[in-house]
Amino acid sequence: MENLTFKDWMLAQYEPEELKDISEHGCASCAPGGMIYYYETRDLYNRFADDIHAIVGEHISCVGDMPQILIDNFDSATSFQNTMVWFAAELIAYDLASELME
Repeated sequence: MENLTFKDWMLAQYEPEELKDISEHGCASCAPGGMIYYYETRDLYNRFADDIHAIVGEHISCVGDMPQILIDNFDSATSFQNTMVWFAAELIAYDLASELME
């Protein structure tokens, strides 16, 4: 059984420049491969749900409230899962792009 985290998956999936694009423009704007279609984000959510919730939960703890984008997409499981994956990916991409560009 592999112990791959969502961060590990992001590192394996994207080049540093792609991570920078995700961090600067967001997943909706740059359509990163592997996170374009709902079936892809659903599969990622199912595979890394605990990790994704931990990443988003840490962000919420730091800023003090739930991001509006998550609230706005709470009406369906598909929308919520997609938004959680994208939001976590953008947070990870920001951290990784900062680390890799140093």
